[in-house]
Amino acid sequence: MTATHPARKKTVVESAETPDLAARRRYRLSVMLAIAVGVALLLAWRLVYWQVIARDQVLRHRAAPQVRPPQQALRGTIRDRNGYLLAVDTTEYTLGVSANLVSDPQALAAKVAPLVGRPEEELVQAFRSNDRYVPIASTLPYTVGQSLINLDEPALVVEPVVRRAYPNGPLAAHVLGFVNAAGEGYGLERTLADWLEGHVSPIAEGTVAEEVKLGARPFAPTREGVDVILTLDRNVQFMAEQELQAAVEEYGAEGGTIIVMDPFTGDVLAMANWPSYDPNEYATTPPERFVNPAIAKQYEPGSVFKPITVAGALDSGAISPNVVYRDTGVIEVGGRLIRNWDGGSRGIITLSEILGYSVNTATAWINVQLGVERFVEYVKAFGFGQPTGLGLGEEAKGYVKEPGDGLWHPSDLGTNAFGQGIAVTPIQMIDAYTAFLNDGAVVQPRLVKAVIDRGRVREMEVRVRSRPVSPETAQLMHELLVKAVKIGIPNARIEGYQVGGKSGTAEVPIPGGYHPTDTIASFIGFAPANAPRFLILVKLDKPKGLYRWGSQSAAPTFQRLARRLLTYWNVPPDEWRTAQQ
Repeated sequence: MTATHPARKKTVVESAETPDLAARRRYRLSVMLAIAVGVALLLAWRLVYWQVIARDQVLRHRAAPQVRPPQQALRGTIRDRNGYLLAVDTTEYTLGVSANLVSDPQALAAKVAPLVGRPEEELVQAFRSNDRYVPIASTLPYTVGQSLINLDEPALVVEPVVRRAYPNGPLAAHVLGFVNAAGEGYGLERTLADWLEGHVSPIAEGTVAEEVKLGARPFAPTREGVDVILTLDRNVQFMAEQELQAAVEEYGAEGGTIIVMDPFTGDVLAMANWPSYDPNEYATTPPERFVNPAIAKQYEPGSVFKPITVAGALDSGAISPNVVYRDTGVIEVGGRLIRNWDGGSRGIITLSEILGYSVNTATAWINVQLGVERFVEYVKAFGFGQPTGLGLGEEAKGYVKEPGDGLWHPSDLGTNAFGQGIAVTPIQMIDAYTAFLNDGAVVQPRLVKAVIDRGRVREMEVRVRSRPVSPETAQLMHELLVKAVKIGIPNARIEGYQVGGKSGTAEVPIPGGYHPTDTIASFIGFAPANAPRFLILVKLDKPKGLYRWGSQSAAPTFQRLARRLLTYWNVPPDEWRTAQQ
């Protein structure tokens, strides 16, 4: 039996739209229609405005090249002691073209080619491209960029770029250095980066100045940032670099260093190294050129170190100023035989002759009288074995042997006396000599003379590093160095002026001993002797032949530079100055 089910009926619900719903729908349609009409009216108004009312403005904009505003200079300036620029931010330009906007490639190429130094045919090819942007030149001088802007060509894309510039090229490159895009670099550009970039103000409080007088030259400070004023004199720096390069070439040396310093303030007036480089072109320079040999490369100084030994012995009372020595040409110290540089003997000699003839045996004997403990104490007091604090981050500290360090041997007492077996830097060596001209005080060498931050001026103070010897000892050493030049260093003498100083010839260490011919030739001297205007260190690396001796290469280099400096500073001869007193 089949079960039956009641039939399922679809229920159809018929609904009629209510009056409220219909009213809301009509309202929404009215609002949308009003918005559409409003937008259409606004577009029509803007079209009329740009095509009729502001037509001239549109045409002017269409005719102008595309130029982005220049960036603000990011780093402060670096200047010499007279205010001359050594490092500054400058604006250069890059050039590109929106090729799809070029209407006449031939005509535009004829205008642009003479400015950018490119053949017209090359530019025509670039201008006929369908690309929205085609690069043309990555570096253009400011004047060229301005000329391109003045062409009023809308297809040209002229973009200013702030770059660091060194107006004097390689001048003082190792002092200035550079900083690359990653913030890495050398020299003052790196060590003073926080000041130059405005991260740290170098002046908590300072005198506000509308104008600063540096030397005889007035200077308007930068109002938007920092001006770092160095102790360098760009003219002295130029002369030092010129004489150094000439000496390296004349004497067949591999390189060298010259430092000129004010012995009373510690101001480094010049710091020259050869070979050098141009910081404008650092990206294409071998990295080994960036290291500053004047502060970072250690060497054995040789006989220019003898005055340090003699000064310690005099100051301590180990010897008297009237001491005499019988030179037989050889002396034994710590089981090692020490001979003179020329293999000869001098007989009975005085202290001034010991320095004048640069007698190794006598200096070694003097150090034996001083003793190792006092010797090491004086050497460190003169600043050896530690950085000078000049303000350049890569400065080496040198090395001084002493008992207990695992390297010292009793014979070192004899050889260290004349600068063998001790490591120094050129800046340490010249700085130690300031004690002989400055009443026994070793002054702090400095490269920064003043800083100006938005008109506020901070003068850097002159500081004393140490006082290794008494004023009386310093005066005696001053006189001995003048006699040394008179006795044994004729190539350092300057007609009309008394000169003081000491030459040195150091053997170059190699594994197992010293090179048979290679030397470091050096001279440290000052003039005029009775009123020193400057102190100069000359160091030549591995000069050839007869010039391997400091008296034959470094001393005449000092003479030439010193003569130029006396003229530059208008220093009268000794006879005239004595007559005026």
